[in-house]
Amino acid sequence: MAHLKLPAISDAADYHRQFDSDVWHQAAVTICARHKIPYGSLKRSPQGENIIFFVDETFVVKIFAPFRGNYLREKAALDFAQGKLSIKTPELIYTGDIEGWSYLVMTRLKGHASREVWASMERCNRLEIISRLGVAMSELHAYNAPLQTASDRNWRGFIERQARDAVERQRNCGANPEWLESLPSYIAARLALLPADNKPVFLHGDVHAGNVLLAKEGGRWQVAGLIDFGDSLCGFNEYEFVAPGVLMAQGERELQRALLLAYGYSEAQLDLSLRARLMLLTVLYECSDLRKYALHLAPEAVNFTLAELEASIWTFVTE
Repeated sequence: MAHLKLPAISDAADYHRQFDSDVWHQAAVTICARHKIPYGSLKRSPQGENIIFFVDETFVVKIFAPFRGNYLREKAALDFAQGKLSIKTPELIYTGDIEGWSYLVMTRLKGHASREVWASMERCNRLEIISRLGVAMSELHAYNAPLQTASDRNWRGFIERQARDAVERQRNCGANPEWLESLPSYIAARLALLPADNKPVFLHGDVHAGNVLLAKEGGRWQVAGLIDFGDSLCGFNEYEFVAPGVLMAQGERELQRALLLAYGYSEAQLDLSLRARLMLLTVLYECSDLRKYALHLAPEAVNFTLAELEASIWTFVTE
C-alpha cells in the first residue's frame, strides 16, 4: 500500500494548517481498505476538532490529532461506556495507527446533532430531552470509575492546573478586566467547596448539543445517542453538569432544574451551595469561556461581575 506522507504535526497551529488537506480522505480510504470495510460513500464531517469521516450510514472513522491525549481517552471511554446506558453510545470496532496518526473505527449512531434543532424545539420537548440526559448521566455515574485507564487524568491535579491557568485562559477568551482581577481570590475562596474525599465517577465531560444525537419519533424529538468521549475523565460528579447546564440550558431555570432533578437531586439540594460549586466548576471547566457563556445570556452580561454572572448562568435555586 502506497505511503501517504501524512503531515508531521508538532502543535495546534500545525494541525489547523493541515486540517482541511485532501490527504485525509485518502487516509480514510486506506483505513477502510486495511479493515476490509466496503462503502459507497465516504464523507468528511464538517464538525469536530478531530478528522472524522462517515462511512455510509454504518461506521465513523475518527483520526486523532497526535499532540493531544484524546485518542487513548476515547478508546478507554468507549470500552467502558458500552452497554451501560439506556441511550446508545458508539461501539468500538477497530483501532490502529496510520503513519503516526491514531484512529478509531466505530459504529455510526442514527440521529442529528441536537444543536441543529435545539433552539427551535418546543420548550416541553427540550425539558423531556434534558431530563433524559440527567437520567443517563446518573446511570453512567453509578458504575465504578475505570481508574486504571487513560480516562483517569488525576482529578485533583486536573483541578489544580485549571485553577492555576484560569486567568490566562479567560484573558485569551476576552474576559472583562473585573473577572480577571477577581478570579484568583474567587477560586481560592471556593476550592474548599469541592469535596476532597468524594468517590470519583466516570465523566463524559462534554455533554452538550453537539454531542447529543436526536431522532424524531411520533412527532417529538428523542435522545438517540451520546457521542464524542474524547474529553472524558474520572472525578467529581458535578463537573458533568457544566456542559449541559451552561451550553444547553443557557440560564433557563426550568431546564437546569429538570436536569438536576432527573439526575437525582432533591428540591432541598438545589441550593446556593450547589450553585457556588457549579459556578466554580464552570470557571475550571476544561474549555471554559466565560465571555461566550455571558453572550449566550445577553450582550450586557459580558460586563457583569462574577457574582452577577453566577446568578445569571445558574438559575435553578429553589426559592
